[in-house]
Amino acid sequence: MVRLRALSVAALALCATLPFAQLTSTGPQPIVGARSLALSPDGKRLAFVYRGDIWVAPSSGGKATPVTNHIEMEDSPVWSPDGKWIAYASNRYGGNSIMAVPADGGQTQRLTWFGGSESPSDWSPDGSKILFRSSRDDAYNGVFELDVRTLRFQSLFTDMMTVRDPKYAADGKSILYNRFGFPWTRPRYEGSAAAQVWRFDPATGLRAKVRSNGFQHLWLNAGFDSGTALCVTVGEKTPSSSYVGKPIPKNVDSVARTPNVVQLDSRGNARRLTDFVGGGVRFLTVAPKANLLAFEYEGSVYSMTVGGKPQKVEIVAVQDEKFTNEERLILTSGVDEFTLSPKNDEVVFAVRSELWKVPVKKGEGPNANDATQLTDWPGLDEAPIYTPDGSAIFFVSDREGARNLYRMTLADKKIQRITAGDNDVFSLGMHPDKKSLTFWVTGRQGGAYTVPVDGSGAPQLALAMPGSGPREFAFSPDGRWIAYIDRLNESGYYYWESGSNVWVYDTTSKRGYNVTQENSGNYNPAWSSDGKYLYFNSNRAGSSAVYLVPLQKEQAREEDLTLKFEKPEGAVKVEIDFTDIQNRVRRFLSQDVQGAVFSEPEKGEIYFRSAGDLWKAGYDGQGARRITSGGGIGAWGFSEDLSHAYFVKDGGMHLVEVKKPNFPLTSVSFRSDWTRDTRLERKAAFDQFWREYNRSFYDGNFHGRDWAATKKRYEPLLDSVRHRNEMATLLNMLVGELEASHTEAGAAPGNPGGESTAHPGFTIDTSWGGAGLKVKEVPEGAPGSFEQTRIRPGEYVLQINGSDVRADEALFRDVLNGQTGRDLTFLVNSVPEKTGARTVKYRALSGGAYSGIVRRNLLEWRRKYVEEKSGGKLTYVHIAGMGGGNFDQFQREFWQVVSGKQGVVIDVRNNGGGNISDRLIDIIERKPHSYYVPRDEDPLLSPGQTWAKPTVVMHAETSFSNAEMFPYAMRQRGLATLVGMPTPGYVIWTGGFRLVDGTSARMPGSGVYRIDGSPLENMGQQPDQKVDILPEEFFAGKDPQLDRAIETLLRQVGK
Repeated sequence: MVRLRALSVAALALCATLPFAQLTSTGPQPIVGARSLALSPDGKRLAFVYRGDIWVAPSSGGKATPVTNHIEMEDSPVWSPDGKWIAYASNRYGGNSIMAVPADGGQTQRLTWFGGSESPSDWSPDGSKILFRSSRDDAYNGVFELDVRTLRFQSLFTDMMTVRDPKYAADGKSILYNRFGFPWTRPRYEGSAAAQVWRFDPATGLRAKVRSNGFQHLWLNAGFDSGTALCVTVGEKTPSSSYVGKPIPKNVDSVARTPNVVQLDSRGNARRLTDFVGGGVRFLTVAPKANLLAFEYEGSVYSMTVGGKPQKVEIVAVQDEKFTNEERLILTSGVDEFTLSPKNDEVVFAVRSELWKVPVKKGEGPNANDATQLTDWPGLDEAPIYTPDGSAIFFVSDREGARNLYRMTLADKKIQRITAGDNDVFSLGMHPDKKSLTFWVTGRQGGAYTVPVDGSGAPQLALAMPGSGPREFAFSPDGRWIAYIDRLNESGYYYWESGSNVWVYDTTSKRGYNVTQENSGNYNPAWSSDGKYLYFNSNRAGSSAVYLVPLQKEQAREEDLTLKFEKPEGAVKVEIDFTDIQNRVRRFLSQDVQGAVFSEPEKGEIYFRSAGDLWKAGYDGQGARRITSGGGIGAWGFSEDLSHAYFVKDGGMHLVEVKKPNFPLTSVSFRSDWTRDTRLERKAAFDQFWREYNRSFYDGNFHGRDWAATKKRYEPLLDSVRHRNEMATLLNMLVGELEASHTEAGAAPGNPGGESTAHPGFTIDTSWGGAGLKVKEVPEGAPGSFEQTRIRPGEYVLQINGSDVRADEALFRDVLNGQTGRDLTFLVNSVPEKTGARTVKYRALSGGAYSGIVRRNLLEWRRKYVEEKSGGKLTYVHIAGMGGGNFDQFQREFWQVVSGKQGVVIDVRNNGGGNISDRLIDIIERKPHSYYVPRDEDPLLSPGQTWAKPTVVMHAETSFSNAEMFPYAMRQRGLATLVGMPTPGYVIWTGGFRLVDGTSARMPGSGVYRIDGSPLENMGQQPDQKVDILPEEFFAGKDPQLDRAIETLLRQVGK
């Protein structure tokens, strides 16, 4: 027994050690892609953002430790002066709230509760206050201090322009800050909206510009000496936008072009401290007491002393994943598209961008619906189509970069790549001869291609048509002709409104023919199965309908013809008489049809999708009837034997037997056991983003950048991403290298909803430190301006809804949050005590509604000012945006206020853009050509909406996009004098798309150029008369730009 017991103990010991002996420790991993760096005051530690959390590491390098651990995004760390606390921004409550955490880790504390987005910028030298930028109770933004003990807040100053990143100067007596500024992801931007450096003196209330040279000044920090500052900027413009037809050469970087660290003296003179070439320094942080600064460059952290050389800091981390990167999902719906096998016995479908196979007819038992996974790629696998023998499928995938064409044999899942290169594949279909697959390729070698269905041989170009997007096309039944759509350039008011025509290309003679020859929308071509007609959709009569064109001249008029289908004997041969073919076009179906019609070859019946259902009609277009009901049908197709139509509806797969009475319907159920890997999905989204820009970015020269090399630089930073916001940030960094506007990426859905803070209806005098809120301003039109609900400036609001209030965070946390649109009851007095106070009750405003009141008052003041100062000769109109609603507003307002005036000021300052500039120009440049005289009335000019009088257009750094195109066009057409400041050069036509991980993105597809070929992008419009406006002037009720506009117009009117 003793022997046996000893053996048992030994065996247990061996078993206990075996598993551990088989594991391999990975050890600490180097951190790549640290962001938002912050040195501790003594320079010994470095805080930074990585994988959604705040981390701390020795500034000399070593192991980093996370001090926050939350599933939402933590950012913008700032050390307290004693090094014991780190303030930071968190979106865990929606928006960004200011939080604080012990520097060694521990329980976090929430410090702000305002519903807007706020981030800490600095601590006061004594550690009692945190500096941040916000708007809070005002219509304009400004800089605030938050007392970390009492949570009282105080407004230091307000600005009508954007301010950012306020920092206490080295002596603590003034505040440095950025005024204006494009996103930090565009560090090489040069223009009127570039981040300037300003200084504010709280003791005097004065502010002064320190440095403004048209370049960005980012990551502003107080310097080591009083009066100095450090930031990241460039010393020379990097060329970006080209003139029409004159692409700039590829960028050759230099020290001057590269964003580097500079030190500014009190006069704004710069001395460069780093000499990097290429890329750019980011996330500069300074520890003045330690004479140390740190920053990120190309994914790595560097530190240096002034006068020293940058040294790379190696930081490592050991961290368990906070999120489960692999998620097992059982999918039973969500199908995007599918294809039916030639025998109608199985389907291949796409769900979650993977391809699966499942039988149509199921067996018995719980596993009957199990689907077989065919592809396992975190990017895009889509557009499956069976080969005629059912042994293989073709599909499109981005697994090797572009959207290429692949072929898979179903028996062994062996995949063969069919196309190669950077051009994308779309619109897979089967050639009429069933021997080839047809598809469209984008790019310079783009067009319609074919490839043998057995995968042998290289793709063959059938129709050359270069371009960045796919075109609609269809081969004729005999394969000789290709019907396709081509845009009629310069036929629409905007290029996207241009008409399109149906063309037919003869693959034998290599010649194309315009069949429709009309400036209307003609699209979705399809051939009749007997080869006698070409169908297409058109809006030529106003509403969309299906039209046909006989391919041969007919024997009688339409009214005298009876269309009767005769099934061809043998192979169909299509012959076309193109003589006056456009005159043979006639309406076929009056319904609004989505997609192309399908002509069935046995009886010539027409099948189509309309109002979300499948329909069929006779060969003559008569007797249209629904096959399905309820709508909601998306992608659809026909079975090989023509017995079934198949379609997607509500994420499910359905078959309908079109030859049987009542159209029996069968649903194809499935169960897909899928594992989602979020890391691979992010990588696929990154590749997709790059690929979309590679294919469709408006400038094929990529603003002189090497787009492929840029991808390689940023791809390693994916390892630093764990939160949806970080993914958007990384993509913005990537695309920011192009130095182009309208390129922003946005976080995927899932961020917490923000808290809604009601506006009290007045601004708060935050300098008041006693009980209650001291009312600063009550704008006309706010509830407090009405007699029944009057609250006067200088009065005190002591309670709201029964709770004592003062200018602290409890005002938002306990009183105003969640109250927008609800009734608020105010206890109001002329002195700060409750005795003798009165009650005022009104419906709470939103912050946006309050800002709207303030801006409306400003615009009304400007109009009255112009009219009074000009003696009634002039008037004023502001265009707030360039959307359709703004155009309607302009029409309602402009003709009313200019009536009887001799000149007008049109103001597009504070205008975010849109697309109505050309329409406005069209109206304003009209000239009268006649008089109309009603009996007993005065003569009226015709046309009625004509102006042709002196005009000034005012623009500024806040006029964006279409609001830059408008002043340029007004000046180019000789319609206006321009007054104000240069516009920022944020001008490209853009569109949007979504990535596989849910991230949203914008991409410009067309550039905008002046008539001399110069770009408006990155080359904003210059005024004829340059006039600035200072914040002190603005808030004193002065507008020197408007004064200059009035003076200019009065001189012109006088002439």
